[in-house]
Amino acid sequence: MTPTQRWISALQVGPVPVELPPVEGAALTAQALLLLVHYGIDWTNGWVGNHRKTYWDKTFPDRVILATYRGSTLRRWWREVSAELQSAPRNAQERLEVAQLLEYPEQAEVLRLLRTEAEPLMLRVRIIAEAVRAARVEEQWEEAWR
Repeated sequence: MTPTQRWISALQVGPVPVELPPVEGAALTAQALLLLVHYGIDWTNGWVGNHRKTYWDKTFPDRVILATYRGSTLRRWWREVSAELQSAPRNAQERLEVAQLLEYPEQAEVLRLLRTEAEPLMLRVRIIAEAVRAARVEEQWEEAWR
């Protein structure tokens, strides 16, 4: 199971399961890349940590969209957005998944979705991130009672 598949699975294992219609193809690739950018951000030492209030509605989508105009490939997009947001894969599994996703054959379609549907994709990523957070809290609570 890839890191993004684990994060998405949190929708079903959290305290309140969430029904999020699945996406596939280019949309799934875009969503996975956004999850990897999000989880790779240095929240403690990077500048993004000081912009939490506007992160989901302005900071993150603006940087994602801007990066689509700066590069015509996913590799170039990744370089731009990860540098701008000070994001990097945190472990070997995340690095491998990023490398695989950056070779997706329909790159132009992924870039189009990131450019024209960033906000709906961000909404999905935010829902997944909230489910991951809730599942982690639930896990910690259960461990505390063991």
